[in-house]
Amino acid sequence: MSRYVAKERIGDVVSLVLDAPERRNALSFDLLAELSKTLTEGTDGATGIVISGSGGAFSAGADFTNLTGTSRDIDFDDALERVVEAIMSSPIPVVAAVEGPCIGAGAHLALACDLRIAGAGSFLQIPAVRLGLLYSPRAIAWLAGTFPRDTVRRMLLLGERFDAADAVEARLFSKVVPTGTALDKATQALAALSPDHLDALASTRELLNSLDANQYDEATWQQRRKNLLDSPARAQAIRQAQARHT
Repeated sequence: MSRYVAKERIGDVVSLVLDAPERRNALSFDLLAELSKTLTEGTDGATGIVISGSGGAFSAGADFTNLTGTSRDIDFDDALERVVEAIMSSPIPVVAAVEGPCIGAGAHLALACDLRIAGAGSFLQIPAVRLGLLYSPRAIAWLAGTFPRDTVRRMLLLGERFDAADAVEARLFSKVVPTGTALDKATQALAALSPDHLDALASTRELLNSLDANQYDEATWQQRRKNLLDSPARAQAIRQAQARHT
């Protein structure tokens, strides 16, 4: 049984709730280990995963009770990176449903997801420089290669706090919804996908990830597309579409 991550299957969607409300869902080593495990187990047949936080907060960032203030804290970077890798290697979409604060390592976790649906009262901030820290160089390299240049500098050099509307404009949040509805909206969006089309979903997500990493190979992806075009699932989808339009 998980202690820090509440897992629930809602139809074809897996809900993972960061569940340490007394610390505003700060990311401890134990919570990160549980999250990494739950992202890869019990998702068979699911159309997507939603990560949210309990108690009106997404995450306050790293759990400072787990940190030493020395170079040994690189271990925390490694633990967070394992979660990020689990998110990015998932064959199904992973959406962050953000309410309240989304800070530091919690912001990194949310930004690693495919989309971020945020409640109107939420905000995102990475205040590492204000704490005298150089944020993880690997994380900075990824952020700089993924998000707009000015946004990354505002976020990392100034430690700027982006409220929900600012975060959408800066392309950090995908969509803003009324406060308290982010989880429901994210779940509804993923529930609209069909479990009959998981191969196409996984292939599309993998292709998008390869483009992000500048690892696109035309011949490989054309062959993957031909294989899907010839699949039974594709043939059935076409028959169903034809039936709806006759």
